[in-house]
Amino acid sequence: MKNGIKIGKYTVSPKLFIALAAVVIVIIAACAGVAGARKHKADETAKQLGCNFDTDGFEDVTDVVCLNETMAVFTNSQGKKGIMTLDGTVTQEANQNAVYTVSDKWRSIKYVCEGPLSEYLLLIDPETATVTSRQYHGPKEPEKTAYWSSTGNHLAWYDELGYAGEVLKTDAGLEEGLYPVKTSPEDGEKYGFINENLSLEIALLYDGAGEFSEGVAPVKKGAKWGYINEKGMTAVEYEYDPIGESGAYSFKNGLAPACRGGLCGIINKSGKAVVAFEFDSILQGSSGKYIAKKSGVWGIITVNEETIKAESTAATTEKPSSSVMKGNYKVTTAGSSLNLRASADTNAPVLARIPNGTVITVTKTADGWAYTTYNSASGWVSADYITEVETQPETAAETSAGTAANN
Repeated sequence: MKNGIKIGKYTVSPKLFIALAAVVIVIIAACAGVAGARKHKADETAKQLGCNFDTDGFEDVTDVVCLNETMAVFTNSQGKKGIMTLDGTVTQEANQNAVYTVSDKWRSIKYVCEGPLSEYLLLIDPETATVTSRQYHGPKEPEKTAYWSSTGNHLAWYDELGYAGEVLKTDAGLEEGLYPVKTSPEDGEKYGFINENLSLEIALLYDGAGEFSEGVAPVKKGAKWGYINEKGMTAVEYEYDPIGESGAYSFKNGLAPACRGGLCGIINKSGKAVVAFEFDSILQGSSGKYIAKKSGVWGIITVNEETIKAESTAATTEKPSSSVMKGNYKVTTAGSSLNLRASADTNAPVLARIPNGTVITVTKTADGWAYTTYNSASGWVSADYITEVETQPETAAETSAGTAANN
């Protein structure tokens, strides 16, 4: 000890060794204090938001993204990938090189990983969110894709050469409901919704669209996302920025993560923030739990049970919208005629003017508009000026009576 303490090939005096040890202890304590302060700050913020935000278990997590509506892939500090359910439960440790989705045919998604122990892609079981021993040798992209053909007015297959024939109902095998569909890139990639019979139910008016859940679906107009109901009417206004891989999340238990002004929160189906817009990122949730990031730290938001119960009840007892569906309607203006426009837009050209009292047949609807044919002209009228009737429409000649004051 008199001659000093040997560290490797160096000899350090006892006094210097004690001083260095003291510095190391101070640094460790400081780091622990910073980590504790960050967690305390996150906890205090969560209390103010009316929810709990817990970062325990996420100390080595650098990124998390959704794989689907039930599981997410996380990355650790070494760049390795693992899998967790959306409540933060780890089902596959971070020992994979890559985890991603492949689409081998229309509306068919498979989950695969590139692991260190296999030269082939391995399939992930979506039920258990774990890597299996089954290998995947299929295509990473579908050989043909389904787009809506505006010229043929049907769902069509497209391959690398272009149009490749009509999609048949037996090809799709859809259950009853509404499904997002888009036009081909040549037609501008506008989105609408078809039903299980492959008929266009909600017109191709949107710049993006997601799946229906709890009676509403996320849709994009311009740069902003909102939600529509199954009749094509606006349910939540278009005021949200893209969030997640797909641009928007569906509603679960009456709640959905959303992003506005660069920050993320959780909204209900009235557009009210249940969790304030104070987070860097929020993923789709499960049973009131949401993986989120606050001030660069990942953790779990737990929305209080009272809120979950209230929003879930509201989602299941929501009154049906008074908006239009397919059927027969009477023009009900204040006496003036109703404009029939070329598209669902108050600035679109007027194709005809339908007199008040005329009965029309609506064949599709979208966002407050109804599509009909009058005097050989087909176009859109405002749903605010038509009332449902049970009688068959009568052929009526267009008159010049009244002024076209209604949309």
